Amino acid sequence: MKNAIEKGSSVPLYKQLKKMIENQIKSGEKKPGEMISSEKEFCALHGISQITVRKAIFELVNESVLYRIPGKGTFVAHEEHGTKASSKLKTDNVGFVISREHDPIFSNTFYSYIFSGVEEESGAHGYNLIYQVLDEKLMFDPSAFKLIADRKVDGLLLVGEMSHSFISNLKAKDIPVVLVDHFIEGSGLDSVVTDNLKGTNEMIKYLADLGHKQIGFLGSSLEHGSFMERFEGYKAALKKNHLEYSEDYVQTGLLWNGYGVMEKMFKLPKLPTAVFACNDLMAIRAMTAIHDKGLNVPDDISIAGFDDIDTGSQINPPLTTVRVQKEEMGKVGVRRLIQRIKNREKRAEKIILATELVVRKSCKAVK
Repeated sequence: MKNAIEKGSSVPLYKQLKKMIENQIKSGEKKPGEMISSEKEFCALHGISQITVRKAIFELVNESVLYRIPGKGTFVAHEEHGTKASSKLKTDNVGFVISREHDPIFSNTFYSYIFSGVEEESGAHGYNLIYQVLDEKLMFDPSAFKLIADRKVDGLLLVGEMSHSFISNLKAKDIPVVLVDHFIEGSGLDSVVTDNLKGTNEMIKYLADLGHKQIGFLGSSLEHGSFMERFEGYKAALKKNHLEYSEDYVQTGLLWNGYGVMEKMFKLPKLPTAVFACNDLMAIRAMTAIHDKGLNVPDDISIAGFDDIDTGSQINPPLTTVRVQKEEMGKVGVRRLIQRIKNREKRAEKIILATELVVRKSCKAVK
């Protein structure tokens, strides 16, 4: 056997040995019913302790990949020893799946921070990360999704908005899935999201306290659970602050077209004095439309966003927004996915992370 144990690696030694044995079985080097090396042989060959070897073998026996015969040794499982032995072979890989709409993530700082959190936490737990962009072909034909078909991953993080039918198809394939920055009510899937309701409520209260009575909303697809919550939070916060809701002040469109969505607002007989956008990108592009119209932010109209992406603090005027724990969202998603991998029967949970109001210079009090 090739000595592939790396003593200086951050991956625990027992996990490295476990992966080596699994690879031997997958490659056919070790066949069903064949005895594997003894504990002493593993220790001598790789310079590791007997406790390390036993821990690796114990986990494989527990997963029905191996079985022991007292006094004889440890063997590769036959079907009768574990009908799902082959499907239980761990890859120590997790998939980071994002839709084409959000790619490339490194030009979208919101998702780049989530990716950074996922990458750090995956490595800390000994998992490799496989990045997959969900294009239209995969969206409408999940059978072409090789990560699943070839069992290349132990579980998936589905990041951002994507087709509910695609997610349902994945769920039917019995692979652990966690939604990150997205949720589907009643789906029975784990999700990690931002406290959209509280964050929106704090923003609308802030604008109301500045004296704004006509507050508009710029939104995107309300199929996205987070955006729907921000819209519902907007309506609830208006009511809570004794402000009137008007459908005219709600304009929606493509997430990347804040400029065009804001232009719809210009067609109204009277502009709102403040606008709350469902995310920073939409708010920033709406600000450009406002400036191109010959108006000033915040003197003529105040504008606020949600997410606190890097660009928001660098533009003029800097954007008032709601800060989201982006990296933490990725880390929590990984931890939840590992729990799901280890326990398929665990009850699905919607994990909500706190937000923070960030006041800058894009909003001002009404005279």
